[in-house]
Amino acid sequence: MKYKVLISLGSNKGNRKKNLAQALFQINQNLGELIAISPIYETASWGYKDDAYLNNAICLSTSMEPIKLLDALLEIEVKFGRIRSLSKEYQARELDLDIILIEGVVVNHPKLQVPHPRMSARKFVLQPLVDIVPNWEHELLHTSLKELLLNCQDQSEIKLYGTLSLHSS
Repeated sequence: MKYKVLISLGSNKGNRKKNLAQALFQINQNLGELIAISPIYETASWGYKDDAYLNNAICLSTSMEPIKLLDALLEIEVKFGRIRSLSKEYQARELDLDIILIEGVVVNHPKLQVPHPRMSARKFVLQPLVDIVPNWEHELLHTSLKELLLNCQDQSEIKLYGTLSLHSS
């Protein structure tokens, strides 16, 4: 079975743009086919004070089951030096990869919640998604991503930073 998956990418440590570009390459080489890549946005860190993040989003076509895909994304994060803390506090990271939505699929598993439970409260997640699939409907809220962004209460500044392709570095 093929899944169409929306993944949010973020980085606020090291060469942020290079981290995102290399993650895109890894995902495309190993996990499926990239259908769309959003522009990159720069935003302040969320929930703590640290360096600004670069965020973007992708749409991936994959035959990997959702939990296997999550495990593969977590392995990519580890390759970039990410060490997940047992603490629930937010931390700076070289790479953060989150499964946000899977077309027509809801996942309620201890390791994975899809739709991502906090996506509609975060402009830095919604804006890149709207850039690539504005009319995608949230599987539980039955509202388009474009509508979620319009109704988002997040007042954080989000600045267009640039673009990425599979050939960026």
